Amino acid sequence: MSKSLNITQSSIQDFVESERCRIDDSMSSGAAFEHVAAQQILTQYLLDDDDIARGLTDGGGDGGYDGIFIFVNDVLVNGEDSDSLELDNKSRVDIHFIQAKNQTKFSEAIIQNWKDSFANLTETENPDRERYREEVVDLFVLIRAILRQTIIKRLQVYIHFWAVSLATQIHENLKKQARELKELVEGIIPSKNTVVDVDFITAQKFFELIEEVPDETMTLKGTKEPLCPDSSSAILTVSLKDYHDFVTDDNGHLKKILFEANIRDYQGNVHVNQAIRETLDNKSAIDFWWLNNGITIIADSMARDMDHSVSLTNPRIVNGLQTSNEIARHCQSLEEDDDDRKVLVKCIATSNYEIKAKIIQATNNQTSIPPAFLHSLETTHLQIERYFKNHGLHYDRRKSSGKNNGIPSKDIVSISFLGQCLIATLLKQPDYARARPAQILGDESKYNKIFNDNISLKAYYQLAKTCNQIKQLIKKFGLTRGEQNDLLFHVIYLYCVKRSASLEITKSELELLEPPSTEDLRLVIELTKAAYLDFGGNAQTAKSASFVSEIQKRASEQWNLESQ
Repeated sequence: MSKSLNITQSSIQDFVESERCRIDDSMSSGAAFEHVAAQQILTQYLLDDDDIARGLTDGGGDGGYDGIFIFVNDVLVNGEDSDSLELDNKSRVDIHFIQAKNQTKFSEAIIQNWKDSFANLTETENPDRERYREEVVDLFVLIRAILRQTIIKRLQVYIHFWAVSLATQIHENLKKQARELKELVEGIIPSKNTVVDVDFITAQKFFELIEEVPDETMTLKGTKEPLCPDSSSAILTVSLKDYHDFVTDDNGHLKKILFEANIRDYQGNVHVNQAIRETLDNKSAIDFWWLNNGITIIADSMARDMDHSVSLTNPRIVNGLQTSNEIARHCQSLEEDDDDRKVLVKCIATSNYEIKAKIIQATNNQTSIPPAFLHSLETTHLQIERYFKNHGLHYDRRKSSGKNNGIPSKDIVSISFLGQCLIATLLKQPDYARARPAQILGDESKYNKIFNDNISLKAYYQLAKTCNQIKQLIKKFGLTRGEQNDLLFHVIYLYCVKRSASLEITKSELELLEPPSTEDLRLVIELTKAAYLDFGGNAQTAKSASFVSEIQKRASEQWNLESQ
């Protein structure tokens, strides 16, 4: 790298360094650059540090991919089994390939590497595991399984290649090669429902991504003076154009953060949305808001403005995602702003999470609500959050809240991670914890066993503290990134087994947990890795119940454990 950096490049490196210290100060500057690049490119998905780590693939045999991230309906599915994914003709799949280099130029080989590896990894049933890293092969196995369904189920698939560096310009040869890559991928996936893009993120663009901060306070403009029954609520009619501007960014994409608390994803071309669409497309003497249930927004606080507007702090749309999507689609299809119709919007300001939960439930009572969507608002998680805070840990009950507040990654515990640790230990299913990272809160049977009043806050805390420490220490034992990912929850389970001297781990024993010594962890890792390699040493091994049985057997023999 050139020793002389401009102000923009230096500012990026300063930010990367601050994030390196927050995430893991043992991380190399190159790895930190990759992490931050993925973090900024994928901001809309509200990923936490663990999510990003699941997608990073840099190393020998990576095929030119420093990161691969697969989303189904905006949910990260890296590590999931393809047969566990619920895909239908309403599904949207986004696949992001990222190369990020802390250099002042783009590598000439970047596009060629992508051409070769994408073709090799998608066009063969059994990719060369000698040539490519295990985690890259496993991710492409999942991608291949998804792509095979694009025609049958008419999935909407968006494939995006991102090259990130500190370069100030892009050579014309790279642009030409990017067009060739796009054509090659489109040829491999001959579906009109597949969109392929290739983007180069220069230093200036990277800086702009870093500087983009989600609006904390947003203004919603009404057509007339809003009705305000009290200081914490407002009812107003909003023009379709103004509402479109409120919910979309400069590129016309919905601001996903606004819908963080919405209990349903966009349902596509279903009957209800067809009806909304017909109402929008067929103008009549009847205004739109007469024929639509409207939008419900909750916010932390609200203030009246002078021009028929309200200012909302941290607004979240809890009901009206379908209507919002159809309004966005409708307004973007208009050649001119000639639609003066309105939509009804109800705004409620409260910082009380229990009240928010009741509002979400009440405004969505027309259909069955999967309880998993409301878990983060439950009293149990509020209590865990407060207890953790009092003991020096941040419980990431609201996605990425810890990262956004600059809390070190080692002090952050997400709901999903805690759920995985509980399933691995109390339920003795580290294979499930490894195989279903995106579904931990969706299995109600398992959820009710691991989050309930019978488990003490101390037990949750001691387990979280211990598992966070194991997650940090496991990096120091010479395991590859793929092995760390495969073995983490098995190691957590066996460490707890060793501590309790039993294959059965009780709730009371969780209260007594303490982070491991290096020597204790070494013994656990050695046993786990040996069994892992004997059973094939890949992701399918880690996801199998037979592997769990094997490590239980070996642990019982080596450590003279009590029988089950």
